[in-house]
Amino acid sequence: MHQKIKSVAIVGCGWLGTALAKSLVAQQVNVKATTTRVDKITLLAKLGITAELLVLPSNEQRLENHSIFQQQQLVIAITPQLKYGKKDYAKKITNLIKIAEKKAVEKIILISTTGVYRGLNGEITEETPLKQTETKVAALVAGEQAVLASSLKSTIIRFAGLVGEDRHPGKFLAGKTQLSNANERVNLIHQQDAVAILLAVLTHSEVTGIFNGVSNTTATRKHFYQQAAKALQLTPPEFKEELKPSTKFISAKKIQDKLALKLVYPDLMAWLISTKN
Repeated sequence: MHQKIKSVAIVGCGWLGTALAKSLVAQQVNVKATTTRVDKITLLAKLGITAELLVLPSNEQRLENHSIFQQQQLVIAITPQLKYGKKDYAKKITNLIKIAEKKAVEKIILISTTGVYRGLNGEITEETPLKQTETKVAALVAGEQAVLASSLKSTIIRFAGLVGEDRHPGKFLAGKTQLSNANERVNLIHQQDAVAILLAVLTHSEVTGIFNGVSNTTATRKHFYQQAAKALQLTPPEFKEELKPSTKFISAKKIQDKLALKLVYPDLMAWLISTKN
């Protein structure tokens, strides 16, 4: 059932969260955002986004008074920070859910990552069993399970790597050498499509469960990143020669079928060509 988005809280207003907030504000939706940086509050205000400081995990009594819990839907867009040795991702999410269940929040949307499919091969869907012996995977799953176990309606979007006009993949690997996984299929999505998916989920209250958010791009890492660097006239990266083709492919069929969603940039190779200097 299609519904009007009344109010949304975005916890963690980073690159994707800010793009979502801007889109919602343009639609005159009541948006409250959070950031861990004081200087970011001013930057977001210039974009018409009302933001408050929030550092998680937080004292429950203090957290209860936060304005985000007065919003109809809560988007959790915090980064796990696992590569920095942080181990409190699930604790932060549980912290939010505990208060959300007591307050006005009706639905939670967690922005997760296709990093949860680490160590897998072949075609991967939302139902594919995960390799939870991997520390990173276990941490991500713990965060997802905290959301799914809540009494509220909940949706998890496992987004692929994000690219966009101001995050061009040509800069990611330019000039690097001896890179591995040359024949692996790229696992990316354009920011505009990620925002469109989130907006669709926010307007369809009955859409719950786990979904992959990824483009339909079939290019290999070697081909894609070399072309991406060339598009910006940068030195293309060099990959180690690998004979074995990769079979890993993350399917986005479920969400595209469920929401009758057509991606703006289904093939990111075509988008790359349009970005050439």
